[in-house]
Amino acid sequence: ALSPNGYYALTGSNDYTAYLWDTRTGQVLYRFDHPSRVTKVALHDEGRYAFTADSQKHARIWDLSNGEEISRLKFIQRQKIFSAARFSADGKTLLTGSPDRHLSLWDVATGEKLQDWKVKPGEDSLTRSAVVYAVEYFGENQVISASSSGWVEVWNRNE
Repeated sequence: ALSPNGYYALTGSNDYTAYLWDTRTGQVLYRFDHPSRVTKVALHDEGRYAFTADSQKHARIWDLSNGEEISRLKFIQRQKIFSAARFSADGKTLLTGSPDRHLSLWDVATGEKLQDWKVKPGEDSLTRSAVVYAVEYFGENQVISASSSGWVEVWNRNE
């Protein structure tokens, strides 16, 4: 993930580590360790937060002012994979997508799931699944998703 100004990059890899880099100097600013390979990363647009998730059960939100963990997303699946992630502009929520049709809204401070939706599967698909490839906040009280089913869907948020 790259910051909008291009000054920072967040990377995750098979070595169980995510790094926040200063692209101007090539130096590592923070190292975020996980117990398995890091499969998804995202940066808050204003550089306040980072999201890192591994291939097992650890999805974390980090404070980029000090490199400390803020919260862990709370879910019960043994293995939860994220295919998309996006912070809200105010940094209060995180929107994620998964390969199991789920689009979820999380509280950044607590890691609690606030809301969950299931995207429409492909009409001609042999399976009743779809990968959520992209998520975004849309207007005041909506979110939008794009999935492998070929659908772009708009969802209402509970406020």
